Amino acid sequence: MENINIRFVIFLVLLLNSLAVVVALMIYSDTGINNFKEDGFITQLSVFQLLMISWLSFKVFKARSVTRKGSFWRDSSVVWWVISLGFLYLAADEHFKFHERIDRQIHNVFNLQETGFTDRIDDLLVGLYGLVGIGVLIIYRNEWKIYKEARLFLICGFFLLFAMVLLDVLTNRNDILTLFFDMERAKFLHGLLSLIENVFKVFSEGFFLLAFYLIWLKTKVHGCMSSNV
Repeated sequence: MENINIRFVIFLVLLLNSLAVVVALMIYSDTGINNFKEDGFITQLSVFQLLMISWLSFKVFKARSVTRKGSFWRDSSVVWWVISLGFLYLAADEHFKFHERIDRQIHNVFNLQETGFTDRIDDLLVGLYGLVGIGVLIIYRNEWKIYKEARLFLICGFFLLFAMVLLDVLTNRNDILTLFFDMERAKFLHGLLSLIENVFKVFSEGFFLLAFYLIWLKTKVHGCMSSNV
């Protein structure tokens, strides 16, 4: 029964993401309204998934903290609290576009003239978020040993995340694409790759959501297990 429920949740999350993407593409094709942009429902789906991941991680933290030994920061279970706050920030960033504001502040503080490179600072910041996430997993790697079921989903999530960042950098402007293609083809590819970038984003979050669901489920079913950094 447990395996059936897990398969159902995996199917449901992937189905909902697929339906959202297909509906957004159909609306864009029929009306020209792009729901992949900041005010579209794809962004709201993204915010929702990030909030759900934050909530699941906090649930794991609460369960793991029952067996906490020593001070708050010295116990490895604190990683779930850190991750919960991290995804809460990412949800706020997705809604309020903090990384874009940071980009503008960097230009203002250092009096930088906007170029093709500096205009991509906000894109690289998203990649930095992913690297920080991997760093946290490495530091607290002992905390993850028992959650083998979640590894494939985490790997898929990070793969799609960095693929998204790569496409974001590529499509920030047409300057890179026009090095290899004529203007008309570059414009077409810019629009296509921008859509694919957003598809990668929601599915990356979907895989992370499934990973943390499996982690929470195992923690709940098998009890609170203690490990040290």
